[in-house]
Amino acid sequence: MIPTYGRILNAIEKALQELVEKYQGVEKSLWDLVKGQERNTAQLKRIGAMMEQRWGSEEENKKEESRDEEGGLRMAPEKVRKR
Repeated sequence: MIPTYGRILNAIEKALQELVEKYQGVEKSLWDLVKGQERNTAQLKRIGAMMEQRWGSEEENKKEESRDEEGGLRMAPEKVRKR
């Protein structure tokens, strides 16, 4: 009877090892997804900052152009050359 229990225990052990291997594979896949999401989020933040900077400078240029049209031709201080 002991050999029968030994075979049963071996089968159970093998099944548990297979489950652990599958779990570890799933865990690795999930971590890969999390890392990818973190990279995507960081990239989107960088893109957002660049867009905000660009839109901000475009808005500033539009304001300067509007002021120039209202008061004649005036150059923004940073655009005036120092002689």
